[in-house]
Amino acid sequence: MSTNQPSTALTSRQQLAVVVVAAAVVGAVLAPSVYAATNDPEDTVAVVEIEGPVNTALADDVESELADIRANDSVGAVVLKLDTPGGAPVASERMYKAVQRTSEQMTVIASVQSISASGGYYAMAPADEIYVLPTSTVGSIGLNAPAPRTTAPVQGPSGPDKAGGNAIQTWAEQETLADTFVDAMMAERGDEFQMPREEVAQADVYLGTEAVDNGFADEIGSLNEAIHAAATAENMGEYRVDTRETGPDFGFPILLRTDTQVVAVYANDPGYGEVEPMGLSYVHRPAVPHVDTVERFSESDLGVDRGGSATRAGGTSNETARLTGGVGA
Repeated sequence: MSTNQPSTALTSRQQLAVVVVAAAVVGAVLAPSVYAATNDPEDTVAVVEIEGPVNTALADDVESELADIRANDSVGAVVLKLDTPGGAPVASERMYKAVQRTSEQMTVIASVQSISASGGYYAMAPADEIYVLPTSTVGSIGLNAPAPRTTAPVQGPSGPDKAGGNAIQTWAEQETLADTFVDAMMAERGDEFQMPREEVAQADVYLGTEAVDNGFADEIGSLNEAIHAAATAENMGEYRVDTRETGPDFGFPILLRTDTQVVAVYANDPGYGEVEPMGLSYVHRPAVPHVDTVERFSESDLGVDRGGSATRAGGTSNETARLTGGVGA
């Protein structure tokens, strides 16, 4: 074991900064030259993270990322990393359509972390396979909405164009949305469900092991196993993993300086979308870390001085982002 192993004094922010420095350079600053030198077409697996409630902002990002992936010749397969309880019906359907279009062009595998239910399940249904953990939760197919009043009189407008609420009309619209949801799920996974449509529409949720048994999921497996399965389905021997975050970003970017510009990094493991050139701004350039290497640091390459700041340790255990039939750190 190296004597340069990081001590407990290395803060999480310092670890993040060093990883981001290397990943940002690999993913954005020098990506064209790296890809030209080492990549064949379609040897990248894109991992699209879909986390949090389904809303318009999330749908916007998922649509944008998947459109970019479909236009990128270096991406040959997609893994959806999901952890969402569901949300807005319109946003869920937009994501469903985007996943459906992508699955028509390349292998798409869904990997459920903690939960993918309701609108989250809707969105991932067009995937070629759904991977779950034994403790993951999936399902809740149907619309979560209150029933209308059953006692007379039902208050409402006197005509379809009058202002005001109409409980009967609202309930009919909710039924239409629910039927659309269930119809789509039966079209996508009707052959896999081990139960009739009426039971599918009961909005029940299932743990991963049960979901594989009843057809709500296909395989028990981790995210890494889902990535490897996607690469194998597209006959990739060597491949890269490009992780793309979606949804709003409330954090502050990390600034990095190249020989020609200052870039802002908006993710821990950035893809192209999370590294952007800085626009018009006031920056003290000497205070921004300069990067000039395409190597990704391993933990054993990090040292800590007595003041607690990260330093580069001597050694040759750096590893590049290129992978051989597997998934990088």
